[in-house]
Amino acid sequence: MRSIAVSIVVLCAASAWADNKAAKPTEAKPAEAKPAEAMAAPTGAMDMSKMGPCSRKPTNESATKKEITEFFKQEEDLMKKGDLDAMMARMDFPVFMATDDAKGTTEAKEFSRDEYAKMMKPYFEHAPKDVKRTHKSTVSVLSDAMVVFVDDVTETMGKQKMSGRSSGMLVKKDGQWKWKAMMEPGWGGMNQGTGGSSTAGSK
Repeated sequence: MRSIAVSIVVLCAASAWADNKAAKPTEAKPAEAKPAEAMAAPTGAMDMSKMGPCSRKPTNESATKKEITEFFKQEEDLMKKGDLDAMMARMDFPVFMATDDAKGTTEAKEFSRDEYAKMMKPYFEHAPKDVKRTHKSTVSVLSDAMVVFVDDVTETMGKQKMSGRSSGMLVKKDGQWKWKAMMEPGWGGMNQGTGGSSTAGSK
């Protein structure tokens, strides 16, 4: 939506510029002024192949999905070890987190590294050790540096078996995939604060 709104604003500005130029045909054009690379001079129309999602198509979606699968595997291993510091090293702070409560009231905010550590430390200290998880993640590659996913997870503790769904966003920074957003329902109003656990989407 934001991309569409920006495009409309730029289109309006381009149209006004073109009309103004037509009204003043004798006005000299500064020598250094050049039409924007993404603009077609005759009509003032935008070339959407040079901006927005059409300009950032994935170059190797299959390879990117393999990298994400490996990222999830590493995440699950770190979760089993309870290595919170190592998990936070794989996050691009601030991290956006969203959740809701039993009444459907949503909560969302950005967390700094210190805020995230404070929220998650109690969970890692008291997390049950006998939890077994299986994941089925659907990954959508937006570009070579942006990935979103939906994860269906099944957790087994003793004779209790539960299932749920979460979502998230990963970004590639300095050649490494990192968490940028996590969405996981059911944590609203809990003592550990807003947001879900960093297991969302691990595989």
